[in-house]
Amino acid sequence: MQTSNLSVTFGATSYVGWDYTALPLGAALLAAGQQIDAAADLARRVVLGDSLRAVEYQLTATEAEAFAAAGHVGDVPPTVQAWMDAVGKDAVSATADILDEAAAWKGALYQIRAARLKGKHQALLADSHAAAEAIADAAIAEIQAGIQGVGNAA
Repeated sequence: MQTSNLSVTFGATSYVGWDYTALPLGAALLAAGQQIDAAADLARRVVLGDSLRAVEYQLTATEAEAFAAAGHVGDVPPTVQAWMDAVGKDAVSATADILDEAAAWKGALYQIRAARLKGKHQALLADSHAAAEAIADAAIAEIQAGIQGVGNAA
């Protein structure tokens, strides 16, 4: 967790450029939670790219799921066709690739969310700067570990 040059607004006061240990406890807890959120935001971007790419991936997964559920019968969805053309696979193999990748990034998103929510909640309830920092460090490490080898982090 970053511990210097922090900026946080707590109550009616803005603390700009502060060291973590110099912040009042309430502001420090908030800063720890904000850093957990920031780590989760970065992890999601690392896995999925920008928000429009995430939409593209979701559309691709949805089309692949429907195509697989239909027994790979009928017109190949455009997103599946694009992967077929890119890698030279048949529709069944390309659909399987897409579904495997979608399961991996969904799993990473679930893990990021769980670590973020748990860490942030625990950090906000901490009774000291040191405890909140330890909680934030653990949550951030868990978030980072959960994305290794997934999506764009591969």
